[in-house]
Amino acid sequence: MSADLASNLQVIPAEPPFSGARPAVLVLPGGGYRFHAPHEGEGVARWWSSVGCHAAVLHYPLPPESPWPSPLAAAREALQWWRTGDHGLAVDARAVGVFGASSGGHLAGLLATGAILGSLEQAPSSPPRPDFAVLAYSVADLDLLPDVAVSGMLGGRMELRAELSPVTHLGAETCPLFVWTTMEDPPGLTNALRWAEAAQEVGASLELHVYPEGWHGLGLADGVSWGDPPAGERMPPLASIPHTATWRDACQQWLDDVVLGNEPTGPGGLTAPSSR
Repeated sequence: MSADLASNLQVIPAEPPFSGARPAVLVLPGGGYRFHAPHEGEGVARWWSSVGCHAAVLHYPLPPESPWPSPLAAAREALQWWRTGDHGLAVDARAVGVFGASSGGHLAGLLATGAILGSLEQAPSSPPRPDFAVLAYSVADLDLLPDVAVSGMLGGRMELRAELSPVTHLGAETCPLFVWTTMEDPPGLTNALRWAEAAQEVGASLELHVYPEGWHGLGLADGVSWGDPPAGERMPPLASIPHTATWRDACQQWLDDVVLGNEPTGPGGLTAPSSR
C-alpha cells in the first residue's frame, strides 16, 4: 500500500460474530468533489460492517487540487489493495465491491465500468474492477447535470464531460449494479433512469429501486450525520425515512441472490438481516 493510500483509507472490519472469508466493500462518499460527506463514508461503512462485510472508506483526491485521473487512480489502487493487499482480513474473492453515493457514485461508476481515460492517462488495458457496485443517487451521465456542477466535478475541464460520464464506458461485462434513488431527488432520478436505460442497451445486469420520499444526499436514510462537513461546506438536511431506508434490505437480498448466486458464506447468508 502506498503512503498516500494508507493515510486516506479508513478500514472497518466485519463485526463479530461474522467469521471466515467475508465480502469487502470500498466506500466512496459524496460531497460534490469538494469534501467527503461523513454519513456517506464512515456511516455507510459501519452499516456494511454490521451486516458482515469488511469496509474501507477512501478519502479520494479532490479536483482541482488533484486533477483527473487522480481520483480514479486512487480508487483503482484501493480496490486492488482489497484483492491482494496486506490488510490481514479474510476476503471472499467472489465479492469485492464498491459503494458510491452522489459524486462518490460517479467515481464508483467509473471504477465499475473499467473506464480508461485515454486523453489523460496510459493505464493498463485491464484496470481492476469490482465484482459488484452499489450506486446511491449517483451520476451516470454528466450531460444530465448543470454546467456549473460539471465544471466543479471536473476541475473546469469541460472537454472531459463525455469521457468522464460512466455510462459511456458501460458494457455487458460490467459487474452487477444496484442503483437506488428517490422521486424527490431530480438529479438522482434522471441519472438512475439513465443507468437503467444504458444497462438495458448493452445487456448489463442492473437492479433499480426508486423510493417515493427523500432528497439528494440522504445516505442510509437514518438521519445520523456522523460528523460535520468542512468549514464553508454544507450537507443536505438528514432525516430518518424508514421506507426509503429499506434500500439496505433490498441491497442485501440482491447481494445474496445476484452476486453470490444464493450461496451463503456465513450466518444469515452473505449478510445478516439488517435492523432499521
